Amino acid sequence: MRIAVCDDVPAYVEQLKKYIERWSVRRGFPVQLAAFPNGEEVLFALETEGDFTAVFMDIHLYGMNGMDAAVRIREQNPQVSIVFVSQYWECFREMSRVYPFQYIEKPVARQKVSEALDKILEEQRVSYETFEFRYKRRTYNISLWQVLYFVSDRRRIRLLLEDGRELVFYEKMDVLEERLSVYNHYFLRIHQSYLVNQRQIEQYFSDQVRLRNGEILPISREKRNQVRKFCMGL
Repeated sequence: MRIAVCDDVPAYVEQLKKYIERWSVRRGFPVQLAAFPNGEEVLFALETEGDFTAVFMDIHLYGMNGMDAAVRIREQNPQVSIVFVSQYWECFREMSRVYPFQYIEKPVARQKVSEALDKILEEQRVSYETFEFRYKRRTYNISLWQVLYFVSDRRRIRLLLEDGRELVFYEKMDVLEERLSVYNHYFLRIHQSYLVNQRQIEQYFSDQVRLRNGEILPISREKRNQVRKFCMGL
C-alpha cells in the first residue's frame, strides 16, 4: 500500500509514520510512506507520482485545509481510503463531504491506527476485486466495485455498471450467484432475475430497492423476507 501522511506538525507526522511502520512489520504487509505538510503537496504528488491507497490527513492545515484536499483527492481516485486525524470532532458534518471516511482523534493511539489500517486493507481487497467473463470470443475483466447489478434476460446475463455501460454474457443466474459467493463483494438475490451489489442499495422498501443511481428494482414475493433481514442489518 502507498500511504500519504499529511500534517503541518512534524511530531504528529513522525508518530503516525512510526505506528504505520509497526503495523506493516506486524502484519507482514509492505507499505510505502510519503509525508507532506499541506494539502497542496499531497495533490502535487498524486499528479506526478500516482495514486495513494490511503491518506491520513489533519483537517486544519496551513494553506489548503485537509477537507478541501480530501475532496480533490477523492475526485481523482474514488477508491482512495481517507482517514482524518484531528482533535476537532465538531467538523464531523464537514467530513461527510468525502464519505466514506475514518476518523482518529488526537492524541493518536497506536491501536486506533492499527484498526484503521486493518479496515483499509479489507476495503482495498474489496475495491480491487474483478470479475472475468467471455462473450463473443472476447474476455472481459470488470471491477466488481463498479457493478450495479446483474439481470437475467432469457439465456443471457446483462451486467449494468456505474458509468452507464451495459455488458452481456451467457450464464445461468443460479450458476452466476454461486460464482459470486466466493468474493468479498456481496450480491443480494432480490428476484429470480436480479443480483444486486449490496453497496449500491440506497433505500429499501418492502417490495423494491432504490439504487444509488436512482434506479428502482423489484423484490419478488419469495425473496422479500430474505431481503428484509439483510437490509435491516445494513
